[in-house]
Amino acid sequence: MMEAKIKKIGFPIALALIAVAGAFASNLSSKNNSSLADKIGYRLVGTVCTPTSVGCSDIESPIMCTDINDNQLYDWNGTSCPSELYHKF
Repeated sequence: MMEAKIKKIGFPIALALIAVAGAFASNLSSKNNSSLADKIGYRLVGTVCTPTSVGCSDIESPIMCTDINDNQLYDWNGTSCPSELYHKF
């Protein structure tokens, strides 16, 4: 009798804990994916960042992202373009 009561209360509690853990795990995964995304490449002309139509990635790879004239492309952070971008696969 006591065992049935424990199962009756314990099962919903265990399901709720699993659901909460799953929600936190999926939330962390989506945050990580959004930080590594497709980026528009910016060409550095002197000290000015000029947008291009080239799609790049911030996921590191051996091939750097370049425009048609072989200029290295960078990521725009709002005030400058300090981060190199990589070829999108």
